[in-house]
Amino acid sequence: MIPAIILILMRRYQKNNPQKFLILKTKLLYAMKIMLLVVIGFLFVLVTKAQEKKLTYSVKRNGNKIGNMYVKEIRNGSSISLTLHSDIKTSFIISFSAKGIEEAHYDSGILIYSSVYQTLNGNEKLNKQIRYVNDSYMLTSNGKVEKLNPTRIYYNLVCIYNHEPVTTRLIFSDKYQKFLVIKKIEDHHYQIKFPDGGANDYWFENGVCKKIEVDHKLYSAVMELNQ
Repeated sequence: MIPAIILILMRRYQKNNPQKFLILKTKLLYAMKIMLLVVIGFLFVLVTKAQEKKLTYSVKRNGNKIGNMYVKEIRNGSSISLTLHSDIKTSFIISFSAKGIEEAHYDSGILIYSSVYQTLNGNEKLNKQIRYVNDSYMLTSNGKVEKLNPTRIYYNLVCIYNHEPVTTRLIFSDKYQKFLVIKKIEDHHYQIKFPDGGANDYWFENGVCKKIEVDHKLYSAVMELNQ
């Protein structure tokens, strides 16, 4: 009812004041364009935020917090970028500080680049990269380059925190630069054994990893998702 009344009034105003109506019409169209740009900008901000996921884990040993781990995933069209930062300080016979950075970049579901970098007490311990070049992977480990057997990587370790391996039974380890088996223990509980004899257990809720138990021959730890 109200829009109809406004339309009738505008038609009368146009008939009685044609020149002023044209000026008013121009101003209204300009205002509508500004409002449209504002709405588009607001929607763009909402979509951008929806494409970014952040997870924060507390790292504990014997019930005491010894560090943090941060995982971030950013989606941009067919591309996905993941980063993992860890910072741990504790003592086991001697005190040590361990920091790590892992990255993975996917395009159309295929890993095109990944890296893992770790330091122990400020000294470089691990520095490895993988690049997808000409339909094959080039592995770089401490400056040495070698070619991986023809294959494609769709799921590596940094993916596991945001994506439960419901149907996946192989996962690529950037540290060991090889595929590892994912063993399903029960619903939403999986285990991965590593070449050095250690193993990690992962628990999931709504597709997101909520807890990791690290069982190494020299140490053990628990990583819990902060709510």
